[in-house]
Amino acid sequence: MSKKSGAEAGKSNWRRRVLKGCGWLIVLVSIGLVSLDFYLKKAVPDKLEQLMFDNGWRVEVGGFNYSILNMDIELHDIKGEALEQKGGRHLGQISLDEVRLAWDGSRENKIGDITINGFNSKLGGIDQMDVSLGDFMRIKGWTINNPPEFGGGPLVEVKEVSLEYSKMPKGADRRFKEVLFDVSRINIVKNQKGLWLTDGVPKFKTELEKMQPKSSESDLPEIDNIIVKIGSVSFLDLSQKGKNKVIKVNQSIEERNNPKGYAVGVFLRIVGVIAGAKNAANF
Repeated sequence: MSKKSGAEAGKSNWRRRVLKGCGWLIVLVSIGLVSLDFYLKKAVPDKLEQLMFDNGWRVEVGGFNYSILNMDIELHDIKGEALEQKGGRHLGQISLDEVRLAWDGSRENKIGDITINGFNSKLGGIDQMDVSLGDFMRIKGWTINNPPEFGGGPLVEVKEVSLEYSKMPKGADRRFKEVLFDVSRINIVKNQKGLWLTDGVPKFKTELEKMQPKSSESDLPEIDNIIVKIGSVSFLDLSQKGKNKVIKVNQSIEERNNPKGYAVGVFLRIVGVIAGAKNAANF
């Protein structure tokens, strides 16, 4: 009887030791995970800030989070500015509310989807951008500002941009199957010197002609089909007190199957829409 009791006591002690060991293991793993989490949330932003500094940007990252399960990382409250003119000094101080990067092991660069929320700069801002590299890009709420001498307010208010990539062989130049610009409003301003922003159209046309994708060294990508929708055009004379005069146009401009020569044609047709609205506004 005493031998049986001793055996049971031994088993009981063994179970207690196992449970105690498991408990300590859980505690140690928990401490390790918390420490790793703390390290990553501190080390990754510091590493990113240093990397951006090495590439000509001063950047501050307010917060960092990650998910091993979803294989993604999130950066929050990012502020920065370029250190050199060529690197983007023209953007001024930039800020981003959130950047999310998702990993995809099947891709060559391992990056799957990119989401950017709340981008702002001197030249304009973006509410949301979703990118699936090599597949598509979606932009919602994109504003491009007027130059400071033309008031600095919104020049182009874009409701949505949609870009669909063409499937190209590895190493080939970028190309888009279709690009859509859904523009809610274009704001044309006359400055205090009596100059309209559109007075610079001839010079801009010349620059576009130089940029057209006639060679592999072009600054513009090839686009099979491009669609530009324009809801309205407004006019404002800064030399006179008054409100914007808004003209609804509801025009759609399409250029299809012209991947290399679309830029100037589309630009001139947009200028034509603005000119028609300007006549309707009696300017």
